[in-house]
Formats: sequence, structure tokens, C-alpha cells
Amino acid sequence: MLPQRYFDRFYDWIVRPIVGEADLKAIDQIDLDTFGGHALSFENLSKLHHTYPDGHRLLCVDDTILGYISLWPLTPQQAITLVSGQLPEKERIPMTTAQVAKDGAQFWYIGGMIIVPELRKPIKDNPVGMMMAMALNSWAESGQLKYPTEVLTTAYSPEGAALLKRFGFELVRPGSQMPDGFPLYRRSATSKNALFEIFAQRGIPLLFDDHGAGV
Repeated sequence: MLPQRYFDRFYDWIVRPIVGEADLKAIDQIDLDTFGGHALSFENLSKLHHTYPDGHRLLCVDDTILGYISLWPLTPQQAITLVSGQLPEKERIPMTTAQVAKDGAQFWYIGGMIIVPELRKPIKDNPVGMMMAMALNSWAESGQLKYPTEVLTTAYSPEGAALLKRFGFELVRPGSQMPDGFPLYRRSATSKNALFEIFAQRGIPLLFDDHGAGV
């Protein structure tokens, strides 16, 4: 059980990338505690990380990891194949760091958004929504997005689908038409502000000011 201070100190939350194998093992354990099994094997998780090390954003307080979100850059062809319902989860291999550094990436996939059980129910604010906003802010500030951008993700539960709809994602393909059986959602944006405006509408503050540069 997490100490009460983790619920009372949202201002101490930080989002950071993975910095070593201990972090990989920690999120692997959170995955195990959440699902009773692994959505991805540790081997596949490590492979994704080494292909694109910036793909995970960890939600932390002090040295404790409370959750994570993964954001993977896709090639246009991968995005087309995914939207057409022909790309299983295990085959969604991200672009490499070198590929993204060269040209940026227009298409992205949220491969997982996991939070420790104690934080799944809203406490004061919406911790899942705040984690999503903080992680997306960190990602958007990385300079690797190319606009207009398109974010794709899968809903693994009715609660997940409700959260995605709440934050402006639209259903692209129902689970019955996807190889893994889970519905696919999409969010498009032409700028940073367009990507984040829905969070402000839901009471989650924008975490940076966009003055229009580069959009």
C-alpha cells in the first residue's frame, strides 16, 4: 500500500524517461500487478526500449514509480496497416531514434498507460488524466513530433475507452475488426495547443505555453 503522502502531493509528481534496467523491471512488475500477466514479455519490452529509448514516460514521486505511458513513433505505412486492422500488438515496432531524429514522426501509438492500483480511482483530481497530460507534455516538448500529428491507441477495457473518449479520441475500428480483439482510437492535431486544448476543457491545466513557433 502506498503511503498517504503520495495521494496528497500531486505537486511532487514528475514524469521522466527510463534510465536503466531497474526501471524496466519496475514497470514490468506494475504490468504484472495490474493484469496478473504480461501484456508484453520482458524481452519484448526491452526490445522496444532499445529501439526507441524515449518511448516510455514514467510517473514518479521521489524514487517510486507510480505508473507509465508508452508513446511509439510509427512510419506512415505502419499507421496505415494499423488503422486497416492488420497490425497485431506484437508487430508494432517503433521507428528508431535515428529515424525520428532525422525527420520527426507524424504518426504515434500509445502502447500502454498503466498506473498503480491505489491511484486508479480519482483522488482530489484525476490522476490518470494528469499522468496522461504530463506525459504528453513531456513528449510534445521533445521536438520529435511533426504536425499535423496523429495519435493512435487501443482501449483494453470499457473504462479505458471512456477515458479516451473523454480526452477527445474517436473510435477508428471496433475490437471485432482488430487482430487482438481491442478497439482502436485516434486523435489528430495540427499544433501543440490543438493537442492539449481538451485537457484544459476537462480541468487539467496546460503544462506549457505555445506561442506558435514551429506550428
